[in-house]
Amino acid sequence: MKSKFFYILLILIIFIVLCIVFINKKNTVAIIGAMDAEIQDISINLSNTKQKQNNDFIITTGNLGKYKIILSKSGVGKVAAATTTQYIIDKYKPMYIINIGIAGSLSPNLKAGDTIIAEKMVQHDFDVTAFGNPKGYIDNGIEPNKPTFFYSDKTLINKFSKNNPIKLITVATGDIFVTDTKLKQNIKKEFGAKAVDMESAAIAQTANKNNIPVIVIKTISDGINDSTNEYNKNKQTLAQNPALAIIDILKYNK
Repeated sequence: MKSKFFYILLILIIFIVLCIVFINKKNTVAIIGAMDAEIQDISINLSNTKQKQNNDFIITTGNLGKYKIILSKSGVGKVAAATTTQYIIDKYKPMYIINIGIAGSLSPNLKAGDTIIAEKMVQHDFDVTAFGNPKGYIDNGIEPNKPTFFYSDKTLINKFSKNNPIKLITVATGDIFVTDTKLKQNIKKEFGAKAVDMESAAIAQTANKNNIPVIVIKTISDGINDSTNEYNKNKQTLAQNPALAIIDILKYNK
């Protein structure tokens, strides 16, 4: 009798724990930016915040509306972005991931201050052309003999673009701050990209491996013909735009 009661109690405890895990995951959203300027407005708007130092990055947890937010500055570049994303997935198991920040324009139709969603992402500096593959191709079985694209989740695109003047584009990611005019032209021609950044495709690839939906929302920091000075002038103020857009949606559950 005692043994039967013990097993019933054990099953009940396991059921309660699984329910708690499911509920927490359902309302947990990870937000990742590369720099302080990209995430500071999110941090300011969180309630019940806690911080945890993890070697070279900090995780801030808090509440925004009904959501539990996992917020982190990953640092610049693909490796920093991917490793931070994987850490967050392993430890917090978010419902979905948002990458916010700034990107450089490759199109005369995208100017500083425009907000975009990266509908498609590709790594423009991934190069195994020596083996007959196109540039940007990653050997993962997706679309052989073509550049490998990763995608923002369609449901999330609908959620975050509703009633917002946001353009859907292809973004090319690489560990290069792209200033060279010829390189800009080549990236645009090879991948159909309209903007470049240094993190989004790595975050999307990591999320894809873990079957976690992802969306990338960026603001253009500098136009196709702008100098590095324009980027430096704009990055602090324009980096806030994606953050402010998602705060409004998450806080008021739009």
